[in-house]
Amino acid sequence: MPRVSLAPEVGLLAVVLVWGVNFAVIKVPLEVAPPFTVNLLRFVVSASVLGGLHLRQARARGVSPAATFAAGPARVVGIGLLGILAYQAVFILGIDRVSAGTGALLIASSPAWTAVAAHALGHERLLALGWAGMVASLVGVGLVVVGNPGAAFEGDGSGVALMLAAALAWGLYTTLSRPLLQRGASALGLTFWGIVVSAPGLFLLAAPEFPTVDWPAFGPAEVGAILFSGGLSTGLAYAIWNESVLQVGASRTAAFSNLVPVVGVVAGVVLRGESVTLLQVAGGVLIVAGVVVVRRRGIGPALARATAPE
Repeated sequence: MPRVSLAPEVGLLAVVLVWGVNFAVIKVPLEVAPPFTVNLLRFVVSASVLGGLHLRQARARGVSPAATFAAGPARVVGIGLLGILAYQAVFILGIDRVSAGTGALLIASSPAWTAVAAHALGHERLLALGWAGMVASLVGVGLVVVGNPGAAFEGDGSGVALMLAAALAWGLYTTLSRPLLQRGASALGLTFWGIVVSAPGLFLLAAPEFPTVDWPAFGPAEVGAILFSGGLSTGLAYAIWNESVLQVGASRTAAFSNLVPVVGVVAGVVLRGESVTLLQVAGGVLIVAGVVVVRRRGIGPALARATAPE
């Protein structure tokens, strides 16, 4: 049996760590500023980090920084608006209205959307064991969050719908980005230009909030949270995620997001003094088992349709 490189898994585990911690971290600036303002600030940081990395990579490869658009200008723009503007808009609104644990649970449904979308589009074929692994992971996610006493819904419940919409948007983004990466678009370039084309929309969403923002309320904790979320969660982690989609496929990559709630629970224990229950431990075992099944045994050859339709 051919040996499978662990390099993609190492990068994805780093992404899982950052994204899991981010559910708690992003709550810090949301306590002093409205959601779209927080979103805009963190993407200013993301653009700076990814822009520098993208320019460096383009120079090293001897290509134009705009070479990403050769994969299809309209598609690059569309993917950027879906993965940055649409996803992040509903995500930030949703996480502002639900607890961190509940948000992690709902976003963790994105692998199911990714697998279904990839299967329907003919990019990948999910086998019976793959479906079983997805179900096991989602059940595990449910146990992890239900077992957390602080995972109750907040507000009027609209956050639940928003987080599910975010999960759907992320699943579609993960699936639809792979053909562009296969056509030569770099993971860094696709992420950076996604931020650039989404910048006007991010600003227009935030602008009406500016008069209500208490800027002096931003202290070291709030600034640090913006830097963490912008530089890592919506910065480097995005690029690593896209690179993994190219290397191992959309469904295998998406399966790792089921580990995010586990990290969120551990972060809650370390950063907030929360307790871990046996129900959460059982859920964590199910999540890991489901990810392993999908990654190693659950994906078959692509369906007959072209993987990069014109």
